[in-house]
Amino acid sequence: MDGDRITLAALLAGEPSAEAWEQAWPLLEQASPDELATAAPLLRSWPPRLRPMPDAWWQQYAAGQSRPCHALAAWRQLGDLDHVQSGRPALAEPDEDADFAYFYHGATSVACPDDPRWLVVTAAAEWHHNGGDIVVWGAVPQLPSRMLLDGAHFHDEALDTSLSPDGTVAVTSVEGRLHAWAVPEGTALWQLDLGPTADGDDFFDVDRASVRIGFSADGRLVAAGSAAHGVRVVDTASGEVRLSTPADPCGPVALNRDGGRLAHAGGGGEIVIRDAATGETVLRHDTGLAGVNALAFATDGTGLLVAGGLGGEAGLVPGAALLTLDGDRVTGTSLVPSGSELPADSPLAILCTRCVWAEHGPLVHAVDDSGTVLFDGTGRVLWTEPGMAAGNFSADGRILVLVSETISAVFADALPPA
Repeated sequence: MDGDRITLAALLAGEPSAEAWEQAWPLLEQASPDELATAAPLLRSWPPRLRPMPDAWWQQYAAGQSRPCHALAAWRQLGDLDHVQSGRPALAEPDEDADFAYFYHGATSVACPDDPRWLVVTAAAEWHHNGGDIVVWGAVPQLPSRMLLDGAHFHDEALDTSLSPDGTVAVTSVEGRLHAWAVPEGTALWQLDLGPTADGDDFFDVDRASVRIGFSADGRLVAAGSAAHGVRVVDTASGEVRLSTPADPCGPVALNRDGGRLAHAGGGGEIVIRDAATGETVLRHDTGLAGVNALAFATDGTGLLVAGGLGGEAGLVPGAALLTLDGDRVTGTSLVPSGSELPADSPLAILCTRCVWAEHGPLVHAVDDSGTVLFDGTGRVLWTEPGMAAGNFSADGRILVLVSETISAVFADALPPA
């Protein structure tokens, strides 16, 4: 101690608290590289909720002035739906007369680049009037918000939205049509009509008609599929269809790194892997899960992460299966319980669960209307929300963005290490 001035070492030796973090972060700005290296593992062992990114750091980050100390903040509230609706970032001056978009009924999906200074956010439909607006929201003053698709021209809502790994192309679907834009500038690239459903009544069956979307890790191809429409594999740049095949059931879809293999859900906890050029089934595998809600290939192609439901005392609860792949064979399966008691078979769980397998390993964000849980490949719970929140990962797995009434980014680099 130096007089009445508390030191960083003393704060780190004490009990974690919000008050201690408020005292610690200004000291971290002044810390030497050696002091930061000592502080980092101690701070990452603190509960993540205690370490929000302060406004001063966010303003530096927004201006492109990222500093090593910023990596010790575990999360940041980026704004709320009122900011999205007005098209303004949270730190900008409010404009009560702004009328950019309509998010009164909430958001249905979100997509996040590796840098969360902007997001693609889709609004819930106002069913008897307009569909759900689809926007790029600039979370910082340097990036303006853009309207991608005005809900006044349709009645549907986008339930899945995905960004190419380099963050330059956004793809989503409404009313059986894929839309692609260059982002964040918002230039329309192409559209693709997915065609009539197998049964005209499928349009009203969310489980069958909802389109799920996933990019290959190299970004060249994007897959979109539903039980009603089948699966398309599409060239990201041109919108040219490379594969069109029926797939019933379908559920979530995923492409491996070079787009050569396409995975989608089968019946129950089964996954199906196809040749993405021919549609030929090369593998069917029962994961041991009771249902499949999200899929992600490992970026190196050696595994497949399957998020879904495991049997619990109160019914199906969130879990995952880690599949080890050797060519077209599954050589190992590891079941991962999350320890959460959230339902894993509700409509929200089935449609809104997301996962990624990148530099931080397997991560799953499981959702229900009573809460959400983020867990890793060992079943460790890393983050929870008390209510329903649409969420999605950046392609590198370093950021999870959550949208409820508020919009937050959770930074995987700052979460407790395994």
